This record gives sequence, structure tokens and C-alpha cells, in this order.
Amino acid sequence: MDDDKWYYVMPPNINIMKCELGDTAVEYLWDCINDARENKINANKNLAGNIEESLYLKDNNNYFWDNHLKNVCHQYLKENLYCTSFRNNFTNTFSEEMIMREFWVNFSKQTEFNPVHNHGGVMSFVIWMQIPTRSKEQHDLPISKNTTNPSSSDFQFLYTDILGAISPMTFEMDPETNGTLVLFPSTLSHQVYPFFNSDDYRVSISGNIYFDPNGSGQVTTDMDTRIDQLQNSML
Repeated sequence: MDDDKWYYVMPPNINIMKCELGDTAVEYLWDCINDARENKINANKNLAGNIEESLYLKDNNNYFWDNHLKNVCHQYLKENLYCTSFRNNFTNTFSEEMIMREFWVNFSKQTEFNPVHNHGGVMSFVIWMQIPTRSKEQHDLPISKNTTNPSSSDFQFLYTDILGAISPMTFEMDPETNGTLVLFPSTLSHQVYPFFNSDDYRVSISGNIYFDPNGSGQVTTDMDTRIDQLQNSML
């Protein structure tokens, strides 16, 4: 009938946030990476990645958290209060204060990959710092181009849709992705496919954000203390 009115009704869901970081933030993060290369605090044994080298970073004086993440994370939480997955692991801890704990960099070589996994904490982020390949060229490789789902070099979230099917949300990796941050609930499963035909590193940063049970809002928690202790033991 001509007087029928149809509308889309979208079930509630959690958005993923994306940011193109400014030059100041990117330069600071490269400084953190260079410091990590000197200090060599290995993070591999605590991570899922099938990657030869992952190193812990230190957010000096909480600069990145305070100036680029904190306010956005609070707003993200406020807009998704109905999300029961926003809890510290194995607890029902909820606090108005949050802290960034784990903070690390991955140096991925061709054929290395990250299997399906999720993170600890309330929300997590990934920042692509150096992408050495182009998705179109990677998808045109013989192992990918004749398939229904070319995925070489892709970053991919996996979630259950309202019909119970596992659905992907894919980020194709290109040099233009450099400096991009994606913020997401820590329990959201994701994976990173390997890239090929490049001897350059793919450099990415990740971090986990927790509710602060003490309400201090200080980022300098046990992970930073551990890094300081490891550094001192090397002197």
C-alpha cells in the first residue's frame, strides 16, 4: 500500500572506535618504540601472537593515556553502559577510574601471524605504525586470489550476529593505515593474517585498559613497576 511506512530497526550493539592520530602522537609513539628497542623487555610469553619479537612499551609520565586515550575511553564506556563485557577479567569490578596497564609493540615479519584471541581488561586498542604492503597486492597472491575469501595481510574482528553466525569485520592493511588507532571491547575476538613478499617489518602497538579497583586513575601500575625492575636488573 502507498501509505505503508517501513523503517530499519537496528538492534543495540557496541561500536568500534577509530582514530587517525595526529603527528604529535605518532612521533611520541615512535620514541616509545625506539626506547623499547634499547631496553628489550620481551612480551612474547604473555601474548598470543606467533611473532618472533614483541616488546613492552612504557608510557612516560602517562602522556599517551592522559592526552590521547583517557577522555575517549570514558566517553566510550558511558555510551555503552549496558555492555556486561565491560568488566575486569574474572571480576565484577566497575570503577569510574580506568588505567592503561599492558602496552606493547609487535614487530611482525612476513609469514608471522596472530591467531584468533582476545585481550584482558575492559577495552583494548591497536595502532598500526608501519604497514609495508598493500592489501590489493596481497589479495592477488596465488594463495588468495582464487578463493572466496582473500585475507592475506588483513586484520579481522570476529563477532556473533543476531542470527548466531560468526561474522567478520575486516580492516585491509595499506601504508595509508599508518597512524590509525582502533579501540574495541577487550573480549572481542580478532586475528591478524600473515603478509608475504616483503622483507620489511609490520609494526603495530597494542594496549589494554582496566577499571582501577583502587580508584587512583594512575597508569603506573604493576606493569610499569615490572619494567622498571627488569631494567634495573640489567644494569
